[in-house]
Amino acid sequence: MVPGDRLVCALVRPMMVGESFARWPLHVTIVPWFRLPDSSEMIASGLAQALATIQSFQVRADGEAMMGPRRQRHARLMQQPTPLSDIEQKVRTYLHKKRAWLVDETTKRKYQYRPHVTDQGSGALQEGDTFWCDRLYIIEQKGDYKEIMSEVHFE
Repeated sequence: MVPGDRLVCALVRPMMVGESFARWPLHVTIVPWFRLPDSSEMIASGLAQALATIQSFQVRADGEAMMGPRRQRHARLMQQPTPLSDIEQKVRTYLHKKRAWLVDETTKRKYQYRPHVTDQGSGALQEGDTFWCDRLYIIEQKGDYKEIMSEVHFE
């Protein structure tokens, strides 16, 4: 993606706003890369309102799947039901209202949202692993690295 593109995700291990990384930590993508001229703080404020009814919850890793456009990336699916699908819909609705460009909506193929954690160089989840989801992060591409620009806390 290009500098300035943003992504909304939940991280398996919490990080701080302002932290940056070149290689992805373990995460669940909520909405992939999007473009919107609003500041990250404005986006976080809007998402906080859109997600006001969401409470913190635990996520459990379940079965395996191959993900990506050519199904070449190993991932661990999240056990269902989980609030992640509802969160994805609320974030997407907010971004649509703001007229954001979303990378995964630029093709004619429709993807069903399947919450998962893709294996990374930093590790992988095993079936039965759990983590606490109490916030979302807004990540921005900054050239060769990514930076956590803002976060949205759940109750």
